[in-house]
Amino acid sequence: MKKALLLFFVLLTSYASPAASLVSNMNDWVSAQLSTDSTSLLSFVFLLIGGLAASLLPCVYPLYPITINILKARGNNEKKALHPIAYFLGMISMYLVFGIIAGTTGGAFNEVLRFPFTNLLIAVVLILLGLSSAELLHIPLFSGSGRDTSKKGALGTYLMGISAGLLSSACVGPVVVSILIGIASNTTGISFATVVGASLKLLVFGIGVGMPFLLIGVVGAKLPKSGGWMKYVQYAFAALIIYFAYGYLEKALLGFGFEDRSIVGIAFGTTVLLMGIYHLQKKELMPHQKMRTSLLTLAAILGGLILLRSFTIGSSGANETSPTSAVAIEKKGNLDWFTDKDAAYSQAKKNGKLVFLDFHGDWCTNCKAFQKLTQEDDELNTALQNAVLYKVYDTSEEFKVYQNDPRFPELKVGLPFLVITDSEGNLLYKTNDYQKSDEIALFLSE
Repeated sequence: MKKALLLFFVLLTSYASPAASLVSNMNDWVSAQLSTDSTSLLSFVFLLIGGLAASLLPCVYPLYPITINILKARGNNEKKALHPIAYFLGMISMYLVFGIIAGTTGGAFNEVLRFPFTNLLIAVVLILLGLSSAELLHIPLFSGSGRDTSKKGALGTYLMGISAGLLSSACVGPVVVSILIGIASNTTGISFATVVGASLKLLVFGIGVGMPFLLIGVVGAKLPKSGGWMKYVQYAFAALIIYFAYGYLEKALLGFGFEDRSIVGIAFGTTVLLMGIYHLQKKELMPHQKMRTSLLTLAAILGGLILLRSFTIGSSGANETSPTSAVAIEKKGNLDWFTDKDAAYSQAKKNGKLVFLDFHGDWCTNCKAFQKLTQEDDELNTALQNAVLYKVYDTSEEFKVYQNDPRFPELKVGLPFLVITDSEGNLLYKTNDYQKSDEIALFLSE
């Protein structure tokens, strides 16, 4: 329990260290593997290994030999391998179904992710799932065994496998939900290819989870004895889930107007406060009872601070006058970005330059990656200096206008989205692949 809390603490504080860039790169890599656009062998190997690792969790692994014996007993005089195979097929069928759901809702999910509250909600859910995976919180949804033995035929065994696919343990459930969120949030648009990609990814993960059933029940292999080493696997999964939670928390707070450096302080302070409340409670209480009280207390404190802040803003706002116009230009490194359309196109007509439009969302990881690329890629940076730069935030009214423009259906799917027009607004180039920096630079240099 203490080790799990320590992992939680170290994971969040790592963002305040120089290793943050390494963690960020790892996040981008993991997201790329979950994306349905990635069909490389490496992405499937990654998920297969993830499934095998999930099968080693302490609330799953010891049950495999027991479950196999029950399944064999159900078979009576039938072939010994029939019921283990039926159970395995039931398990992976469940993962396949959820993969289809993730693939068919990916575009809609991306659209909803534009809202800071959505990212905040996902962050809270993932934190709860991470704590559940570390056995620091009890979530009834993941406590069912899913092993109804009333039906003796192979079909009954298949149905047992389906029910066990997601709800058979308190460990695999949170991991699966986290992967589903990852796949859905990294899926752009709905097509046959995206649905198949998401389905195959969850199917491969399910094959990894169910592999021990085949090894024991069909091949007759003997697995290593369960022991304390499984706890480390469990804590690692909990840390990974909470790591993803921080990413969504960061997107949410950026959307609410917080600065990057303040987000680290918020995460650090909240973690310290949660751990302090947890350890101040009576030792004889169960870990999940103490964590539940800690979370409720933390929620009450944060709610009080939000309420106080709202009253403060409300009382001071009456004596303040709002600015007559927003700042038209924002500076990013050596590049100046217009945030007003009329000002941008007026400047383009005056100088006879092309207009480069960056449709941006503070919640969008790839949008931030492109923003970083504009400073790190010398060729791209030089090319952008030769154009008038116009950043269209997804929270602006102008974004909605562009979203309803039949020339830009990509905006109904998700971000990032990059466009080049002439000074009159005529479309010359568009892409939703921010990594095509060479292509963008070449077009702007012509």
